[in-house]
Amino acid sequence: MKSVLAERDRKRLFPLESDREPRGEAMNATPAFTVGNAVADGRRGWFIGQFFPAESGMCSQSTLEVKWGQHPKGDRRPSFAASRFGGTICVLISGRFLVKLVVDGETREVLMTAPGDYTAFGAGIPHSWEALEESLVISIRFPSIEGNQIELPDAD
Repeated sequence: MKSVLAERDRKRLFPLESDREPRGEAMNATPAFTVGNAVADGRRGWFIGQFFPAESGMCSQSTLEVKWGQHPKGDRRPSFAASRFGGTICVLISGRFLVKLVVDGETREVLMTAPGDYTAFGAGIPHSWEALEESLVISIRFPSIEGNQIELPDAD
């Protein structure tokens, strides 16, 4: 594999685009591209992940899940949940969205108010959320593993 090397210490900085090799089912999906509409194609908002059959092309993934979350004001996750593996990234597109995380036994609230605000958290972090205004949030979970999410007691 060709790589860009630092002249000083000859360490690999990053692979050249022309050297990338396909890895995993994402690169071997048929067809190698997929177009659609996240609202129309999604399952409860999730439109990429392991829950789609291989015939879904690039939408069928085990490396990540992507959700187009349209939340009316007052919509909320009444209970906490946590992932067994991997992590989650939530990016606010519009609205005001409150994410609750339990870190070291303490509930922390993250208020996302500006487009582009995000919250990222790892496996084992209990989380819940509430739309304080009509909100649009893109969520990315990785990896995409069936049964990865554990439901926990109510957030109230």
